[in-house]
Amino acid sequence: MNFLVTAGLVPESIAALEKWGKVRYEYFGEKMHILGGRKLIAALQEVDVFITEADQVRKPVLQAAPRLKVIGCCRGNPVNIDIPAATERGIPVLITPGRNAVSVAELTIAFMISLARNVFQTAAMLRERQPGAFSLNLGKVFLEYKGMEIHSKTVGLIGLGAVGREVARRLVPFGCRLLAYDPYVKEVEPGVEMVPLEQLLRESDFVSIHAAVTEETRGLLRAEQFAMMKQGAFLINLARAAIIDEEALAEALQKGHLGGAALDVFSQEPPPPDHPLLQLDNVIATPHIGGNTHDVIRHQSRIIVEDLIRLFESRSPKYCVNPQVLDSFSI
Repeated sequence: MNFLVTAGLVPESIAALEKWGKVRYEYFGEKMHILGGRKLIAALQEVDVFITEADQVRKPVLQAAPRLKVIGCCRGNPVNIDIPAATERGIPVLITPGRNAVSVAELTIAFMISLARNVFQTAAMLRERQPGAFSLNLGKVFLEYKGMEIHSKTVGLIGLGAVGREVARRLVPFGCRLLAYDPYVKEVEPGVEMVPLEQLLRESDFVSIHAAVTEETRGLLRAEQFAMMKQGAFLINLARAAIIDEEALAEALQKGHLGGAALDVFSQEPPPPDHPLLQLDNVIATPHIGGNTHDVIRHQSRIIVEDLIRLFESRSPKYCVNPQVLDSFSI
C-alpha cells in the first residue's frame, strides 16, 4: 500500500505503517501548507491510505482519487472530511477522539488560575517599566490586583465530553464545586452536578466552554446569557468561537459585569490587532494553542495507527465514523 501522511505522527508510528507499505510523510505543521482541491487530487493519485489532520477532503477530491481506500483523520470531529461522499465511495474514515483532551484541559486550568490571580497583568507591569525605572508601585499591585483562590469556587462546564471530563477531574482536588450543562451526556462524572444552562450561568464563578459547534450551540452565549452570569465571573473558551457573541462579551467586560476572560479561539484567526477583546487588560488571548503539544501528536499517532492495523488485519476499528462501509471493505 501507498500511504500519504500529512498529520503529525511520531517516528515509531511511521515505522509501524512501513511494515504495511511505502509511507510518504509530509507533515503540514512543518510545511505550513494545507492541501485541498486540485493540489490534493494530484497528491492522492497513487495513494491507498491518507492520514490527515487539516486537509480539505471534499467530494470532488474523493471522486478523483481512484486508489484511495482509507482515510485516517487525526481529529475528534472530522469537519475537514466529506463523510457522506467517503461513505458513498466505501471509504472508512477513522478518527482520534480525545487526542488533545488532556492538553486542552491543562491549559484551561492554567487560564483559570491566571485569571484568578491576575498573572498576566502583573507580569506585564514588571516588563513594561521604562529602562532605568526599577521601582514598582507595590501598593497599587497589592490593592488593585489582589487575586482569589479557586478553592471552593463554583466552576460551570458547558460541555462534558472528553475535554470537559478531563477538566472536571483536575478540579476535584482543588475543592471546587462543579456544575455542568450537557443535554447529551450519558455518564455523569464523579463530583459533577448536571444542571440547566441558566442555573450554571447564575451560580458559577468560572464558566468554561468545552462544547462542539452545532446548530444548538452556535451563538449559545450572547448578551442575555452574559447578563445572567455573576458579577465579576470569568469566562474561558478553548472550544470554538462560534459558541459566543464576541461583541457582547467585549461589552460585558468593558462594563465591568464580568471580571475577565481567557480565549484561545476567535471568529477570525488570528484576530486583528485592533480586535476589541485584545484591547482589554483583563482578557487572556492565545492563538489557538489548546491542543498544540508534542504529546497530542504522540496520542493521535497511537490511536490512528492502532486502528489502521486493526482494519488491515480484518478486525473492527474502534473509531470509525461510517462503520456501515466496513462489511464490504477490503484492502
